[in-house]
Amino acid sequence: MRVAVFGCGAFGRVHLAALAALGAEACGVEPDPAMHPPGLRILSPEAALHWCDAAIVVTPVQSHVDVSSAVLAAGRALFLEKPATETAAEAQALVDLAEARGAIAQVGLYFRFHPKARALAALVRDGSLGRVHYAAARFSGLKRARADSGALLNDAVHFADLLPWLLGEAPRAVFAAMADPLGRGREDLAVLHLRFPSGAIGLIEAGCVLPGHWPDAVVPGAETRKEIILAGNEGMAEVDFAAESFRLRRGRHRPDAAGAWWPDHAPAEDPGAAAATPHEVVTAEVSTFLDAVRQGRALGPGLREGALAPALLLDAARRSAQEGRMVEIG
Repeated sequence: MRVAVFGCGAFGRVHLAALAALGAEACGVEPDPAMHPPGLRILSPEAALHWCDAAIVVTPVQSHVDVSSAVLAAGRALFLEKPATETAAEAQALVDLAEARGAIAQVGLYFRFHPKARALAALVRDGSLGRVHYAAARFSGLKRARADSGALLNDAVHFADLLPWLLGEAPRAVFAAMADPLGRGREDLAVLHLRFPSGAIGLIEAGCVLPGHWPDAVVPGAETRKEIILAGNEGMAEVDFAAESFRLRRGRHRPDAAGAWWPDHAPAEDPGAAAATPHEVVTAEVSTFLDAVRQGRALGPGLREGALAPALLLDAARRSAQEGRMVEIG
């Protein structure tokens, strides 16, 4: 299969390595000669779309709508890296275009393909945690502030997708607080409080101006925290993606004769989910995409689920921060 990779920066190269591992033929579309990987065929956008069967878009988010629209208009399958778009209106436009053309389109939602996130989802779905009442995620640390986006689109978007996916329901409302501590006109710190229809409470912390704990596997020199906690009435789980750790406590609170409720939980266990490098996770994503192209049917998260739903949440978070109130999503 021939795949055009639009954007040959750091993460574009991760995609190119994944394509090589999967035996796909690749070309690059990259206007900056300094970013051209050695030995890679570089084509113009028009030539690349004529040559390829599918395209992976890893360009700055401001270009995603134009580049993705060109891919879909050319009748090619689309893999669009997160954040898919800056706004829900842009995401809706891509959804409409892809659905009108019956196109294969997948969004790059990294954590859905991490073995530990998949193991955590299985625990929720098989009832091991009981009814989940709390879901918290932290994607923050001490790292560069991207020129093209702030904490919402760069970091919070990961868990704006993952928490609803894990819980199996979309949040109904969000209360958000944001700050611009660097004074550069972007939110480099964001905290989102989510309310789900089931009554579960969610919390997302994102930013590049907070203490990190582990070296970032993707961004050289960065210190990061990539963590998630789920708590239910039958158990609780903690996953640290940066440390590759997973702790599960099975049990529940039980009442005594005096009316107090005491935790009665088993010792922490490791469910044994595999560790994974960024290359392995992206390879799993891209493999699913290539299989979808071969089979002519969607197998991974599409634009409605992977682009529009997170964008609606983040749009509501911006409105909440501006207005200082909880905002309904959608």
